[in-house]
This record gives sequence, C-alpha cells and structure tokens, in this order.
Amino acid sequence: MLELAGLRNVPKIAAPCNLGKVLVKTAQKENFSIQDGDILCVASKICSKAQGNIVDLKKIKPSKLAEKIHQQMPRKDARLIQVILEQTQDATGKRLDLADNYLGAWLPNGLFLTSGGVDKGENKTAITLPKDCDAAAKEIGTAFFTATGKRVAVIITDSDGRIDKKGATQIAVGLYGIKGLRVSNDGKKKNIETLCDMLAAAAGLIMGQRGTSIPVVRIRGLDYSFTENSGLADVVN
Repeated sequence: MLELAGLRNVPKIAAPCNLGKVLVKTAQKENFSIQDGDILCVASKICSKAQGNIVDLKKIKPSKLAEKIHQQMPRKDARLIQVILEQTQDATGKRLDLADNYLGAWLPNGLFLTSGGVDKGENKTAITLPKDCDAAAKEIGTAFFTATGKRVAVIITDSDGRIDKKGATQIAVGLYGIKGLRVSNDGKKKNIETLCDMLAAAAGLIMGQRGTSIPVVRIRGLDYSFTENSGLADVVN
C-alpha cells in the first residue's frame, strides 16, 4: 500500500538558499519521518526560487514574434512570451506550439511543457525552471542522506496542462535515485510505464496548485531499486 504525506510549514524560499538543508530542517521540526526507500516529490518552483531563477518582466523587451503571439493570445503578457521563447533557445519560434488558447514549448532537454515551464510570479516577474532539475533532485537527496543516513529518491515536479483537456496535472521534470520508467513483461508483451510521472501526479493530489503551500510530498511503500544513475533523460524521447 502506498502512503502519501505532505511536508507542511516549509518557509518562504528565496535565493541564495541551500534548499536541501532547509527541507531537512523543516522535516525535523515537523517530525516528518524519513525512511530508506521513501520518495520525495518536490515542486520545481521552490527549487527555482532557491536558485534565483526569477525574471523581472519590466526589464524584458518583447521581440516582434512575441508581440505577434500576444496578439493571438492577449491573456499572455508579451514579455512573458519572450521569456518562454528564450527558454526554448530558438528565437524563430519553431519550438513553440500554439493552438487556440494554448501555448506549449519544447525545451532543449527534450521536454514539452505548457508555457515552457515558465510561471507568472509576483510583482511583474516570471519564474523559470531550475537550470538542471536532475542536479536539484540529487542535491536534496544528498542533503537528506547526510542528515539522516536514509537513502531517498527525489522527483522534481511541475504542473502541466494538456491541449485536449481542461485544468492541469503534475509531471516529473527531474529525477534522482529512482528510474523514471517501470518495465514489466506479461509473457507476451513488454510494458513500459512512465513511473516518475505517475508518482508526480499522485503527489499533486496533496500539493495542489498555487496557494496550497505544500511543496513537498513523501511517497512511501513503493518497491523500487535505488540507483544513483537515474535522470530525466531516461524517459525523454
């Protein structure tokens, strides 16, 4: 049986910050137990804030392409669209996908995310994904091992929408300690499941969206083999 629990009272995160140490300290203060084999799902937004990945939109000058997309999609600030373009590292816009009121983007690491993983922040700012989500996951996992002696896997999660459905779900954008795919064989067919996304979505039931203030969820009871060599590249086409 899987058991999910949210870590409450995580303090407001701002750079510079050693996020792993902050989460360890919070877990100890909240009597949030950690066992070998636990999986910690951590919201990408607090990783981004710890790294200082905050863009001041007042300093962004939209390109002609960003302005053109804004005309098609007025709800999206042209400056925010420019930040999304920059995340794709392709100024031509060929790595964007626009349809009706949806804007998706292909990132250099192969991920396809709504708005390229860019969130609108407070006070005319934008929040971009951590530069290396696998490294962010490893930093947190290592911090917990150093403090507790327990081996935990870490999944960095991000909210994401689908063009064919309303609302948002939650997916994995970084991994440490657990393989992203679950492979099984029923004797006739090889079955491959994106395990990291299923776990991220499960954590989303507790994390919720903006304002919930539960950026870390512990998943306990899943049988898996801890591995140092896991990463998001294992699941990206």
